[in-house]
Amino acid sequence: MFTGLVEYVGTVESLERSDSGARIRVNAGPLAAGLAKSGSIAVNGCCLTAVEISGECFSADLSGETLRRTSFGEMKPGTRVNLSNVP
Repeated sequence: MFTGLVEYVGTVESLERSDSGARIRVNAGPLAAGLAKSGSIAVNGCCLTAVEISGECFSADLSGETLRRTSFGEMKPGTRVNLSNVP
């Protein structure tokens, strides 16, 4: 369960849109080391599933609904985001 405690402030590396949604890539710094593929991480309070991990970055897929109902749709490279592991 997400506790609301911010563990790290990451940075959006990219947001690539598709017909069905988007894929976001976030530099998660030291949190990435403890994240497994298909693991959960809260980004600005929204629980996302890591679909790819590379170094200090992870990627997650966003649905069209998530883009419409959160601030993810407005994010650009360089946007800072609050991160927290979700056990």
